[in-house]
Amino acid sequence: ELLGRHLRPRAAAALPARFQPAPRRTFSHALLIPGLVNAHCHVQLTALRGRLQPGTPFVAWVRQLLAEWERWSREEEERSTEAGLARMLHAGITTVAHVSPDPPLAPFAASPLRAVLFHEALGFPARWAEARLAAAEAWLARMEAVTATAPRIRPAVAAHAPYSVSAPLLRGLAALAQSRAVPFSIHLAETQEEAHFLRDGGGELAELLRERGAADPAWKPPGMSPVAYADALGLLRRRGLAVHLNYLAPGDLPRLRQGITACWCPGAHRWFGHPSHPAPELLAAAVPLALGTDSLASNDDLDLLREMRLAAAAFPAIDPAEWLRAATLAGAAALGLDREIGSLEPGKWADLTLVEPAEGDTKDPHRALLAEGVRVRGVWIAGRQVR
Repeated sequence: ELLGRHLRPRAAAALPARFQPAPRRTFSHALLIPGLVNAHCHVQLTALRGRLQPGTPFVAWVRQLLAEWERWSREEEERSTEAGLARMLHAGITTVAHVSPDPPLAPFAASPLRAVLFHEALGFPARWAEARLAAAEAWLARMEAVTATAPRIRPAVAAHAPYSVSAPLLRGLAALAQSRAVPFSIHLAETQEEAHFLRDGGGELAELLRERGAADPAWKPPGMSPVAYADALGLLRRRGLAVHLNYLAPGDLPRLRQGITACWCPGAHRWFGHPSHPAPELLAAAVPLALGTDSLASNDDLDLLREMRLAAAAFPAIDPAEWLRAATLAGAAALGLDREIGSLEPGKWADLTLVEPAEGDTKDPHRALLAEGVRVRGVWIAGRQVR
């Protein structure tokens, strides 16, 4: 490595003289892959592991989640975030896209991981849009000083979901992300309840908004699928992430080919018992596909290798190389980092994960990577070993 960046592969004896004194490491029966990129995570919810039950209906789960999370102090949230970052580093993740309304900065500054911090806005009443957008703008302004001293941390903007963010705020957040050249993210087409709500304005999500004092009596349902609605608002024609996409309607696939990256969270998908994910259709339609862990409020681990195994088990006919790409370069591209990380190429940062397959040969490294019992043996970020 040269200042933490990749050189072209070559024999040790052929390295320039200035590199000859560098220590050399030899690993046998191991796979060296790009550092894993977790394209969607709510890291602050790590302490909720085991507190919520798999299979809980979505809206009931939201109520339980809020009841737990809203009791926490800022210090508890920071400790939970620290635990999540440590777990991800142990699992070979070198970059994380973290989504929360007010990301705690100290844990990310102390961690060696790269982090894209999404300021997540909520606010369904249209009258709240101006204040929520101003808060997002102020947060981006504050982050300028942070990124100047901690370049591993990048700011970004997220809208929670179409059922929790008004149309004016959705448009404003997407425009803000574009004007500041930062990524945009939204939970989209996650549940059938979301589709029901946007179709006719009814269902459990409408009840939840009323309970939370967040309903808008003047709102009229758009009467279209979540993806069609996002497209109508101009949310899909930009760099960023459409997270989950568990339920697609006819005509949705072409709308997703405009620049947005789909992000599937296989562990969370299984947690809620959703039917088969449209990942094969997304890939066949050339929609970029990344992988995320979501949070430990709706998953068993923050382990992207496990997410790859779950994806491969769900769709064994898909080339295993697709899942490595989804866990590395696709996520990096969605976050605007693909010129810096996500693949092993000269000039990119040397973010690396060393993986030891369980047993057997490694003639097909992609299949070996997806086998049970794979163990992370080392992690490097910018050429520095951090695990």
